[in-house]
Amino acid sequence: MPELDSAQAAAATRLLELISIQRISQAIYVAAALGIADLVAEEPRSAEQLANATGVLAPSLRRVMRALVTFGVFAEDAAGRFGLTPTGEFLKAGVAGSLHPVALYFGGESAAQIEGLLLHCVKTGETARQKLFGKRQAGFERLEHDPEQAELFNATMTAFSTLHLTGVLEAYDFSGVRKIVDVGGGHGKNICEILQRHPNMRGVLFDMPHAFEGGTTTIAQMGLADRCQVVSGDFFASVPAGADAYLLSRVIHDWDDEKAIAILKVVREAIAPDGRLIVLETMLRPALRSFYPVLSDLNMMLRPGGCERTESEYRALYRAAEFELTRTVETTSPTSATVIEGKPA
Repeated sequence: MPELDSAQAAAATRLLELISIQRISQAIYVAAALGIADLVAEEPRSAEQLANATGVLAPSLRRVMRALVTFGVFAEDAAGRFGLTPTGEFLKAGVAGSLHPVALYFGGESAAQIEGLLLHCVKTGETARQKLFGKRQAGFERLEHDPEQAELFNATMTAFSTLHLTGVLEAYDFSGVRKIVDVGGGHGKNICEILQRHPNMRGVLFDMPHAFEGGTTTIAQMGLADRCQVVSGDFFASVPAGADAYLLSRVIHDWDDEKAIAILKVVREAIAPDGRLIVLETMLRPALRSFYPVLSDLNMMLRPGGCERTESEYRALYRAAEFELTRTVETTSPTSATVIEGKPA
């Protein structure tokens, strides 16, 4: 076989890196599971020090750390000690914008099993969760029976809320809204941020029962209990009625077109005649500024069974649910969040 020329070698190198990249997400999971970012937050530490603190093998941990240094998650000094980079800062637990729970949720054995079923999803239209757990346990209702997984899921969604809302309040004007319902709002990160910016606004946080306690706690901690009610329910059946704005952040992308339209129709029945539909989603655009939207789209195929959509696809969803898409507003969010505004048609 003839040798590759320089262009071919570069192309093969790129593809080989992409084939192997899944190991980096698992290495990030290892660092998150061991709490490495917090251990080196104050000062750099050697692999031996980190291994002693976490109960793992120093040579193996050094190899994981070396890989993460190569990808800019950690830094290594001349003495072989590891410290944080600006990227690695987001692996610390409990800090603003922390991606620590996200790394745990999308890493480890269970996540690897799900990721390995992408071909199955493409062949059958079935999600990886349906294949692994059966259709009855594939959806969000399984969280009601798994408190540990529910806690991790809700922490992951809160982390995503922080990223997703970044730049939104600067790009989109919520003024004039008297009452807003955050549909599927989890632990209330979004609605709390909006209410804090708008002291005359009232709100309702609406989600499944597994999020009730966390949502109530968040709202109380933010000093908003007198202005924000927490309500549990099923948004396929009903949502609190009469508000003049309904926010759905990272909700519609979880569902196929039929179910997405069904959710929007329920909101359509509840919304005030002059109300605003405010959907906040990662939108697929012709010119993407990051890889995240297309990678998130594959995640939707694997896990909940939804998809990321283009503006024209959202316009069609709105029309089917008797909404008119009035405008889209791009933001600086790391998740490429777009405000997709609508009004009753």
